[in-house]
Formats: sequence, C-alpha cells, structure tokens
Amino acid sequence: MNESKFIQLVDKLKKEYDEIKEIFLLDSSGNIIFKSENFDLSEIEAKEILTSWKYKKSFLIFMRNRFAIVKWAEIQLAAKNTHGEGSICGSITPEGEYFITHIEESKDLLLIEWSIMINKQVWEN
Repeated sequence: MNESKFIQLVDKLKKEYDEIKEIFLLDSSGNIIFKSENFDLSEIEAKEILTSWKYKKSFLIFMRNRFAIVKWAEIQLAAKNTHGEGSICGSITPEGEYFITHIEESKDLLLIEWSIMINKQVWEN
C-alpha cells in the first residue's frame, strides 16, 4: 500500500468512525511502514504484535496494554482489552502488508463487526 492510499483510507475511516484512534501499517517482518499520526509504537512492539498474530498467540501488547486475541486468521485479527482500552483489528492488505487499527470502546459495533468492516475497507480501497 503506498502512502497516498494509506492516508486516504485513514482519513475515510477516521471521518466515518470516531472510535478509530491509531492506525498503522506493517510489512511482513513487522517493520512500521506508516502510522496515522505520531503515537507511541516502537519497532519492537510492532514486531511483537505481528508475531502474536502470525503465531496465533493468546494475546498481544499494544502501547503497554494487553489485548486478548479472539480471532486470528491469516487475513484478519481481532483482539480485545478487558480493562476498557478498546480493541485491535487488523487485516492483511492485497499487497501482503498488515493494516492494524486501535478502536476505543464501542457500543455501536461488536468486535467481530469491526474486524469485518476493517477487512472490507482495506480490500475495497
């Protein structure tokens, strides 16, 4: 995904969904390609998130918070923090990169609905 496509998708998602906070794109090794804004995500943490996804671990750590992974398929990821820190949803892109979003607590959509919507948006754009 090139930078302009990433920015367009970030703008679209953030305009439509106030609950979406941070968004980032990782390559297949877990290196950060783009971030939606400047937020505290280190290269080490990014690699650990991708490792948790790829190796179907039971949790991931994002910005020092633990998120239980409830769905980890090759193409999609859904994880939930049980202490009010929201959810993490991810989708592999058509280019083989990893598009990951942090979503604050939502009463409008269930975690699985967020996961499906993020995946659909990534593949439609």
